[in-house]
Amino acid sequence: MNKIFSIYSFAHLSIALMEWVLLGGTIRLWRQSRSLPMIVLPIVLASISYDNLILSIGSLIGEGELLETLSMVRFLLHYVVVPLFIVIGVEIAHRAGAGWANAAVRVLSWVIALGIAGVDVTTHYIGLDLVPVRFADILRYTVANVSGPPITTIVVNLFMLLIGIGIWIRLKWPWLFVGTVVALIGNAIPSSLVGTLAGSGSEFVMAISLLLTERQTQFVSTQIALDDKQLEADALRAFEG
Repeated sequence: MNKIFSIYSFAHLSIALMEWVLLGGTIRLWRQSRSLPMIVLPIVLASISYDNLILSIGSLIGEGELLETLSMVRFLLHYVVVPLFIVIGVEIAHRAGAGWANAAVRVLSWVIALGIAGVDVTTHYIGLDLVPVRFADILRYTVANVSGPPITTIVVNLFMLLIGIGIWIRLKWPWLFVGTVVALIGNAIPSSLVGTLAGSGSEFVMAISLLLTERQTQFVSTQIALDDKQLEADALRAFEG
């Protein structure tokens, strides 16, 4: 328990490093997609990898202004990034061919996500009071007075769960649904009982499911485009003949 760098810190550092590997994959997918909204996926991965990095080195840094400042950045990223899952969900649904995920809804997803982020920052982040907490070998700063459940996180996760169900039905691809369920369960386990590792591990699983789902929807959308071109070519040949 008194070791500065034992199993919990090592696990968080390992997750952070694996998320940086995934980050490279999401950047490649974003470039292939030629879609601005999918830049959100690398941003999400960068955010949660930073979170795990700070958790892994908290005991090494020790209590004080530096760790508290780094932790303030953690919370700022959380309040800004979590609503952006709405953009990811709508974009994945669009790629999967969902009729409701049209251009207007895709723009609206940005408006809603940025609006929620703005509200969360002004109501929860500004004036945030953090206190140091220890669990096993993890030293972190957390909110001093938590008032109520994290509504934004719950709503966004439920939205992604619905998107996962839709992808499962439309593409016979269950992994986004599975990843979201794992994230819901992992984040529902109180950190006071098991520490932060369950939540971080479940978010890593969800990140993998998002990456794989984006790759799958890119493949599907490419196949649809090729099929459309083939149909146009066949129709043109038939007309000319």
